[in-house]
Amino acid sequence: MNIRAITLAIVISFSVLASGCAVNQVDTLADFHQSRPKSILIVPVVNKSTDVMASTSVLSTLPRQLGEKGYYVFPVNTVKSLLEFEGLTDPQEVHNVPPTELSALFHADSILYVTIHSWTSVYVVLATNTIVDFEYRLVAADGTVLWSDRENLSYSPQSSSGGSLFGDLIVMALESAIERASPNYLPLTRQANQNVFWNSRQPFPPGPYALDYTTYYQAVAVDYPGSLEQ
Repeated sequence: MNIRAITLAIVISFSVLASGCAVNQVDTLADFHQSRPKSILIVPVVNKSTDVMASTSVLSTLPRQLGEKGYYVFPVNTVKSLLEFEGLTDPQEVHNVPPTELSALFHADSILYVTIHSWTSVYVVLATNTIVDFEYRLVAADGTVLWSDRENLSYSPQSSSGGSLFGDLIVMALESAIERASPNYLPLTRQANQNVFWNSRQPFPPGPYALDYTTYYQAVAVDYPGSLEQ
């Protein structure tokens, strides 16, 4: 076999492999795409930090993000009140209730569970580092996990140099003290939500009220033939 024939064989082999890879793409959001939830029930947030206000702060930032994605979001305060009326006052207890029961109670297509793993400020040598760590999980009414993600962000005040070492140290100490006394949690929380719901790493599909809903699922049908069949 001459060199030309060998080269041709290699090119053909790579072409076959490439086409095979293209055909056999795996839809990592197949369950989500088949379910296509229209509404999302956000249940109270489980808080594993020591800040008692963390769960309320996180819960208040979620509806807007999901509404902008094109989903109907049940009013979180109404949901919380109804759950308490049913005797479910502890968020962890709510998370332990079977999804079928929660969805039946509100007639929801899906349920969003959020857990706060970290919500703290750490002081280290004239600097305060504020850290948040959230875990997200969207579950269908039948208990199927449709999507999940986790986001860890940190923030530390950055001061511009004034030319004086002593002056800069004073400014750093003051900014660190202010951040430690009143940590900048909400901007970090909003950024974490933005990152998980709008990122390209593990995209959260648009809901039925989003302008790109139809074009998104048309693209899914092309990229993953048969993935929308149930």
